[in-house]
Amino acid sequence: MTFFWIILYNLLAVPAGFLYLQIFALFDPKIRKGISGRKLTWHNLKRFREQYPHKTVYLVHSASLGEFEQAKPVIRSLKVIRPDVLIVASFTSPSGFIHARRLAEVSLMIYLPFDSFFRTRRFIKLLKPQKIIFVAYELWPNLITNARRHHVTTYLISARIREKSSKFYPVLKHFFRELYRLLDYVYAVSERDCESVKNLTGSLQIKLLTLGDTRYDQVLDRARNSMKANLNRLFSAGFVLIGGSIWPQDARNLLPAVIRIFKEFSQFCCILAPHEPNDYALEMLEDHFNRERIASVRLGKIKAYPVIERVVLVDRIGILAELYHQAQLAFIGGGFRGSVHNVMEPAVAGLPVLFGPEYHNSREAELLVQTGGGFVCEDEASLYRNLRVFLSDSAVYKRASHASRQVILDNMGASARIVKEILESD
Repeated sequence: MTFFWIILYNLLAVPAGFLYLQIFALFDPKIRKGISGRKLTWHNLKRFREQYPHKTVYLVHSASLGEFEQAKPVIRSLKVIRPDVLIVASFTSPSGFIHARRLAEVSLMIYLPFDSFFRTRRFIKLLKPQKIIFVAYELWPNLITNARRHHVTTYLISARIREKSSKFYPVLKHFFRELYRLLDYVYAVSERDCESVKNLTGSLQIKLLTLGDTRYDQVLDRARNSMKANLNRLFSAGFVLIGGSIWPQDARNLLPAVIRIFKEFSQFCCILAPHEPNDYALEMLEDHFNRERIASVRLGKIKAYPVIERVVLVDRIGILAELYHQAQLAFIGGGFRGSVHNVMEPAVAGLPVLFGPEYHNSREAELLVQTGGGFVCEDEASLYRNLRVFLSDSAVYKRASHASRQVILDNMGASARIVKEILESD
């Protein structure tokens, strides 16, 4: 990174970021957890290196839980081929660190230190990683600068830069151009992302390849695990709609359509999961169905299976991937709020996927629409029409189901390609 930008970053961005964290930690318990967790990082690193003083270490950095999910198939494959290497997983977000399921292949999970020049220099010297693998998008200038100074090879995997990204804004473009040029290898998700990286970096000083998106491999792994979960079957029969990551804006359009379908199709049932399954969100859904005299039950309060109620409300996180395999059709929330959520997990279960009009944040949603597995619903009326078609026409349903699953199958294999490139770059 040029001397000008690194000085400017350390004079302006680093102090501002540090001050922001200290102030908002007074009000936000999640930020407080992150600060206290970072204090433990140094102790954990020192103890780790005392235990394994001569082992080769790869650091895999994920911003939060979603990026760590992308990293999992790469981590597993690295350990299969190089069992002698120790994997250290670092996080920025407390939600990622706290909720990430421990992998047997990961030797240590830590918070990444705050990105000041001297902290990251100390971090590199203490951990002594041979490689640093960044996942998806989050890059830290001082960490990358110190990695280069200490001859640590850096990678950005599953890289994606949208055409309208803030990285292309005036001034910011120059900053991010220098930052990306500091990396040794960038593995883009698609040819479009590869072109975006080229447009950002200009004359390339890095090795840039299109290797695909590891999320397709991970969602398949999760689907395999869900087959072993032995979850109780919620409904004995019927056509089941599952609504995942529902926001109030989604509910305003979805619930009236669902109520109409309930009145027309006696075999119709649904599973609804609020994006934040707190009491307020669950009570709002319960009140809506109570007014319509439709029985509902919270997942955590089910006493016997299958349930007699026609609506099950999901009151905990981390279970949706398994529940998709108990449904025939999915509605994914966020599309009436600004950005649709994860459409890949219902797709791997072979479900046609419905979502609101704001879906262009998701390449997977765009692919589903293009191939006939995804369906954009502009309002309550279009939601109702789509629901009714899938309940009434088995041929339409089968075509959409096949198209949905095919999107996943056609994009598998990125993890193997990425691991091959990482290990061959030794």
